[in-house]
Formats: sequence, structure tokens, C-alpha cells
Amino acid sequence: MKFGIVLPTFCGGVRGDEVPDTGELVKFAQKAEELGFDSLWVIEHLLVANPIYRCTWFDPLISLASVAASTEKIKLGTAILVLPLRTPAVLAKEVATLDVVSKGRVILGVGNGWWEKEFEASGVPYNQRGARSDEYIDILRKLWTERNVSFKGRFYQFEDITIEPRPVQKPHPPIWIAGGSAAGKAEDVYKVKADRVLKRIGTKGDGWIARAVTLPELIKSDWEKIRTYAKEAGRNPDNITFAHLNFIHMTDESDTNYESARKAFSLISNLPFDNILNEYIVGPRRKVLERIEKLAELGLQYMIVWPTGFDYKLMDFLAREVMPSYA
Repeated sequence: MKFGIVLPTFCGGVRGDEVPDTGELVKFAQKAEELGFDSLWVIEHLLVANPIYRCTWFDPLISLASVAASTEKIKLGTAILVLPLRTPAVLAKEVATLDVVSKGRVILGVGNGWWEKEFEASGVPYNQRGARSDEYIDILRKLWTERNVSFKGRFYQFEDITIEPRPVQKPHPPIWIAGGSAAGKAEDVYKVKADRVLKRIGTKGDGWIARAVTLPELIKSDWEKIRTYAKEAGRNPDNITFAHLNFIHMTDESDTNYESARKAFSLISNLPFDNILNEYIVGPRRKVLERIEKLAELGLQYMIVWPTGFDYKLMDFLAREVMPSYA
């Protein structure tokens, strides 16, 4: 199992005018590379998505570009980019450029999105987001791998276009699709139609990013469905990377009431704290180890760790006490 870590690009919302220092982001990225993490990830929300979060994040692609020049080999991923809000030809150009300047290190993690206000602000009909995701994935692949491309879809039609530069990775940067079953308050907020998303992952995804606000038993069931959809489409499910994104906040043994976690999540999450304890990975060292081991037992191939800030202590713990066990 490989490990990635999220850049803490939290800003806005209850954080007010607070923004992460770009020098600290570079330092964090370089430390992750030095410690042997496989990848750096960034979060996207165009707006503060109040039903779940109390803050927002820097633009994902600009954030990755800002650390690409200061790192050498660590992969750079979006977890996730809200695909239906983008223009696919423009996104193809942006991601290809990032792949070139990073020398082939990009993983494009995408999802449908769920916060209706973001679709309203972008002029994209909310009820089209799934269909748009399907079409945009097809467009991205064609523009990255072909020249003089023509396409006639529901949302975009064009003839004889070529996007350059071409991505370094062949045939193209991997597309990992996020989604699946949710738990707790998030299940009501997201109004998940999991089977539609799972079928998209099984038929179109190079990887799957299981969402944070879920439970191991739901991840297991979703993964089985994805594998079934892949087989039905004539694909080998073993070629789909099985990943999971989740917050990890490690507390001291003496912090029996989880005060440090309460403080950290008060700047991030609008979930009830019992949901946070149930669905995120929160607690002392032994509990963190137990939760990661439970995920590993599901066959997880990629753990994307989401710290609640510039948590160098957590990074060091994972690098020295956890990652070697799963190498």
C-alpha cells in the first residue's frame, strides 16, 4: 500500500483572511518527498461548502504548479477536482501542461461535485453533473492521445482540434474517479446515487478514490460493485487503483476528550463531532494504526492522508512507523 498526503491549503470561511504561507506549502511538500510519501494531493471547493465544511481551499491546479518546481519525484494529484465545473478542452491543456512541467507526475482525481451553489455560480445545471463527467472524461482522453480530434457529444461538439503540449505520461495522466457510499450526516447532504458513480468508475476509471465520510464496510461493498462493473465492461478490475482519502488527526494518549481534534476540526468541518470520530481517523497512535490496518485488510492500495494542518508530527509518524509495514 502506498501513501500520499494532502497539502494543507485551507483558507476562507471561519478562517477569515487566513491563508497558508506559500513557503510553508513548499516546505511541507519537500518534507513529504524526503520522507518517502508517494504523492501530494490538493482539495477543491470553489466556494465554502457549508453543509460539510467550514472553510475552502486554494485552487488545486495552481497549488500543484506552485510546488512542482520545488519537488522532483513525488506525484501530484487532485482529490478531487470537480469535473463538471470545468471546460474539458481548457482542462486538458492545463493538466497536460502540469504534466510536462512536473516531468510526468500528475494524477487527475475527479468527481461530480455535490454543492449546488458551486454549480449555480458556474452556470452549470446541477442535474447534468453525472452526464457531463462521463462526456468530459471521454474528451480528455481523446485530446491527450489524438491529434485533429473531432467530437460530437451532448454538451460539446468540435472538429479537427489538437491540444499541445502532449502529456509526458503515456497514454495519458491517470484519471481516478471519486465517490461512492457515504455515512452519517454526509449521506443526507450528498444524496448519493452510489451505483451510478460506481459504474462510471468500473467502466471509465483508472482508479477509485473512496470518499472520506464513509465506513470500511461501505468501502468494501462499493469496491466489489466496481470490480463487477469493470468485468461486465470487459475490463480487468485489477488495473483500477483502489485508493481512499481520509482525515487523520492523531491525539496524545492524555487527551481523552479529544480536545486537540475538536479545535482542529472546528476550523474545517461542519459535521457533528460523533460523525467525525466515526468516519474520520481520529485518536491516539494505537487507534490510528488499527484503522489503517482495517483499511489494508480490504485490499486498499493507496491511502491518501488528509492532515488537519501542517502536521509534521503525523508525517513523521506515518513515514517511520506505518509506511514501512506496507511497503
